[in-house]
Amino acid sequence: MEHTEGFARKAEILLNNESLIVCDSVSTPEQRCMPGVIDNAQFTYPSLEGFEWPQAIRDNPSSKVRLEHVSGWSYIGFGRVMSIMPVTIDFGILTLVDPNWCSDERLTGRYVKVSIDRLELGVADGNQWPEDLRPSRRS
Repeated sequence: MEHTEGFARKAEILLNNESLIVCDSVSTPEQRCMPGVIDNAQFTYPSLEGFEWPQAIRDNPSSKVRLEHVSGWSYIGFGRVMSIMPVTIDFGILTLVDPNWCSDERLTGRYVKVSIDRLELGVADGNQWPEDLRPSRRS
């Protein structure tokens, strides 16, 4: 964490020497997170806008893999689907679980474009998924 405006507000972090703006879910309402390394950092994003996976595939015809900053803590994510149930997407700098579930195995390996309206930084508690279903992630 480089800087935060407080809980549920804008924060700046450095990840692999790249600056990202995120929603701070690490601080508490009573105290801001101090600058420094965050152990067990977890990045997530809610699904605020519905979409269809076939359209997400069509929207990334050049197979891009990256996060493009839009404004505030919102991004356009271009990435490769690594797994389904849950859908895990490699965006290059981060591998994230998409909240839009899919059971179609043909999605695996496809390149997609998704809107990330709010990239959130929290701390993983380790108990969200059964061991054999835990998504891999880079932190």
